[in-house]
Amino acid sequence: MNHLAGRRWRCVFMVLALCCASISNAEEIVPADMHPFVIGVERLGRFGEIDPVSNSRLLVTELSCTACHRSDRTDLSPKGGPKLSAAGSRLSMSWVKEFLQSPHQTKPGTTMPDVLAALNEPEREEAIKALVAFIGSLQEPFPLLKAGGANPLEDEFWNKGDAVRGGKLYHEVGCVACHETDPEHQVNSAPISAVDRLLDELDPEELEDMGLAAAARKVPSVPHAELAKKYSRQSLTHFLHDPEHVRPSGRMPSLKLTPNEAADIAEYLFEKEGADGDSAQPEIVSPGPSHEPLVARGKQWFVQLECANCHDTGSAEESKFATDWDQLSFDSAEACWKSERQSSVRFHLDDFQKATLAKGILNASFANDETANDPQQLIQQSFLELNCYACHERDELGGVGRYRKAHFESTGLADLGDEGRLPPALTGVGAKLHSAWMRKVLEGHPSTRLRPHMTIRMPRFPKSRVDPLVKALETADQGSPLSDADVFPDHLPLAETGMRLTQVGCIQCHVFDGQALAGVVGIDLGSVTNRIRPSWFREFLLDPGGRKRGTRMPSFFPDGKSQSPDVLDGDAEKQIAALWSYLKHSDRVGVPPKIAEALAANYELKPNEKPLLLRTFMQGVGTHAIAVGFPEGVHFAFDAETPRLALAWKEDFVDARSTWFERFSPPIDPLGKDSIAIASEMEFRLSHEREPMDSETPPLQFLGFRFDAKRVPTFRYRLGDAVILDRCEATREGALRRTIELEENGSENMGRLQFRALKDTSIQAVDSQTIQGSSGLKVSWSMYRSESQRVTRVESNDEVWLDLNPNQTLEVVYQW
Repeated sequence: MNHLAGRRWRCVFMVLALCCASISNAEEIVPADMHPFVIGVERLGRFGEIDPVSNSRLLVTELSCTACHRSDRTDLSPKGGPKLSAAGSRLSMSWVKEFLQSPHQTKPGTTMPDVLAALNEPEREEAIKALVAFIGSLQEPFPLLKAGGANPLEDEFWNKGDAVRGGKLYHEVGCVACHETDPEHQVNSAPISAVDRLLDELDPEELEDMGLAAAARKVPSVPHAELAKKYSRQSLTHFLHDPEHVRPSGRMPSLKLTPNEAADIAEYLFEKEGADGDSAQPEIVSPGPSHEPLVARGKQWFVQLECANCHDTGSAEESKFATDWDQLSFDSAEACWKSERQSSVRFHLDDFQKATLAKGILNASFANDETANDPQQLIQQSFLELNCYACHERDELGGVGRYRKAHFESTGLADLGDEGRLPPALTGVGAKLHSAWMRKVLEGHPSTRLRPHMTIRMPRFPKSRVDPLVKALETADQGSPLSDADVFPDHLPLAETGMRLTQVGCIQCHVFDGQALAGVVGIDLGSVTNRIRPSWFREFLLDPGGRKRGTRMPSFFPDGKSQSPDVLDGDAEKQIAALWSYLKHSDRVGVPPKIAEALAANYELKPNEKPLLLRTFMQGVGTHAIAVGFPEGVHFAFDAETPRLALAWKEDFVDARSTWFERFSPPIDPLGKDSIAIASEMEFRLSHEREPMDSETPPLQFLGFRFDAKRVPTFRYRLGDAVILDRCEATREGALRRTIELEENGSENMGRLQFRALKDTSIQAVDSQTIQGSSGLKVSWSMYRSESQRVTRVESNDEVWLDLNPNQTLEVVYQW
């Protein structure tokens, strides 16, 4: 049997050898996952949804052809590569070495060509060694990020990421619009639309015949590199927090992550790759006198290979260009898309990409640079390059793919269907929105977040991409320059009448200057006159469905006739003018009367005689917050998900209006003052005799709470075999007194249980049983029901742990 198996393997090797010999002089066969990945080409170009000229133009910009073959054409501006000015601090040099040796194997889908392809092996090895030395010498300190009141920042926050929170963020804020989803990630179920049900029932031929093939197709995902091999936790966190700092092209936009959110997502991505806590630390090169000649040779290679044309190193390397674009012979047999083996660089293009480049570039309309000034062309090209089509549909192109819809969720019970959770279509958006507003949206201004019920975030793009796109949208969609005085010449004296008209139907669905009836989640109309062009506003109210396909907005003026004949003699034009006038002056006139009446009801909870408890969503605590208020004017919020004592504050308690009456509301804030964070993560752990347990430590399980005679809750949770009782109440001195003990359950195998007394960027000892953190929180402790009052503690630079023992009660007092 072994003899026969050996003969079979020898035959296999002989066949492979013959096959390799037969193609040794042929064009390289590119594996399916190693050609350059350009999302617009992969999603739309390969299926004929954009024309060959647009397809080839997109390949030219994304492959950065004109970085080396110079051109004055703005429609061919190269994407360029990432900035390398701090590459030695950000990247693992072993990964850089592998990438230079084989870009397309190390990072499948990369648009960077193999620039060393034409070198013989000894020369290639020498060039790589020198280039790695030069790139490793490019070092800068990471940006110093500062904490804010609502965004506490721990020391070395990049090492404190939480993979569970990161996975949730990754699938909610917008990462999965471009990148692969995790099939194991649980999403809230949403009703399947009629169109999606139809797509499930049709076969491929029927889909093609009905023009639904694109809607049924799975949208490809932009591939990740092996992130844990390439980045450290610190560098990946900083990159996710501010991608434009490293990649100014905007292909990776900013999702406006806080530093802590970026750390959470980085940890999730590392965990997906099985990285442990010590993996992917970059190999920092410290150039010395003996190292300088190698760095100098690397810099020479960097210029000679034209790397400086795409990459900014922070210094003025001399650029070296190939033949100018308009001097190239595109139909030459040696053109790079026809014969990469004869080219000095290799992009590993597949047959489709080669054919697309050839067909598009040789087309007469491609050579006509007048198309660069066509606003429709500029919009489509920008949408393709920036992957706007991942979220938005425009002119029947793009939109959220059916297999990604489930990850576009609403944060509350907003009953708005797909319109309430999917990004809006952008067909005709230049006719709808003022240019100044579009600019603010694309630049990520916080005032432009009009759909807080959606978890997806509108990215922030580089300013260099914003102005040309905004101008093109205004021109292509024929945005009206008419002012409101032109459209509504008599609108100024009609504000009071307009306010009355809003009560006919507007207030049932919309917010006004942040105020609304209970349960309303629609877009805030308070700033609508700053966003919407008055001519579009008029046309939309007269015919909502005609101006916005699929809108839920009903028509209040069917066939141009008003449904309120007793107002302004039923004149539809005057009524629309009155609505505009009110919306423009609502800050002066006030909210509609019915909303004002609802707001007059006071829902502030005041624990005057006994403690009060409210389950709610709370800023800094989470969606499983339990707020507890005391007559003494000291209150706290407990996170039942982690669990942890998360937040404390003084004076006023909370406003329960949104929690009780609204189907959706953003997280509430405490009403009082002197808010302080107590714990940002789980406070209990099991440990060995000397060291904390590793990842096998069981999770802390919340078991609920029970009230005592004073209506003070005692929280219960399980850790391993131990059940912990945790009670916290206010004192007359303005502090919080917390008692922690173990429930008597007869367990003898629970291990060593510890409680984190404090975690802060720095901690000082006040006395043997009192410590104070840099945040201002002072923590004191004592042990009673014990023969010994001594409490064993474990200290480090930024945290203090206390031992918990059976038949003893730990008392902790918080002061701030």
